[in-house]
Amino acid sequence: MAARESNTAGDSKRRRILDAALAVSQERGVHAARMEEVAARAQVSKGTLYRFFENKEDLFLEMIIDSYQVGQRARQAMEAASPTSGAAQLLRQRLEGLTKVLDVVAPRSRVHYQAFGVVGDSPEASARLHQFLAQFHRDRHDEYEELVRAGQLEGVFRSDVDPATVAHAIGSLLAGFIYRASFDPAGAAPEALRSCFDTVFSEILGFHDDARPAEGPDA
Repeated sequence: MAARESNTAGDSKRRRILDAALAVSQERGVHAARMEEVAARAQVSKGTLYRFFENKEDLFLEMIIDSYQVGQRARQAMEAASPTSGAAQLLRQRLEGLTKVLDVVAPRSRVHYQAFGVVGDSPEASARLHQFLAQFHRDRHDEYEELVRAGQLEGVFRSDVDPATVAHAIGSLLAGFIYRASFDPAGAAPEALRSCFDTVFSEILGFHDDARPAEGPDA
């Protein structure tokens, strides 16, 4: 029981440090953010901060990774709250979930692009970030490709499109909006991404509003 409480306390401190690193970076910029300032904002000692993160490169690496994971959890929570079936509805649900990801990641985007430079100063941290992102995007790509292929087998999607190309298009749209959010937050709204998905994929895959997941009685 004591170990469990210790782990919980450690998770809480780590969460506070990551949140503090993001807040300080948003206010001052990544390069101006100091470790002692992050520790003070997180209400931990500087020694405690260094027990969790070896240096600034390690801290900002984990801050970037955390943003992807927070966005992924938001998407998964939305999907779990509205279970559905069938390739068309599942893909619609995935695309709607990506608007939730954008909602989470867009406010952090400018900090991310600054943090990439800091992380790049450390070959080890840079390699870890590259490995994480490569696997993360590969997994998401495979999800979309599998859904498109399943929809073709069900006869609900056009059979003359390449599932891998559609998967690339989905990932590229989201990545483009996240990049735009770093310099034009108002132009990278989730509603705009949703509209792009609706327009592009109704043409590419041939599905329309009748493929949307059914809404509950209180929706």
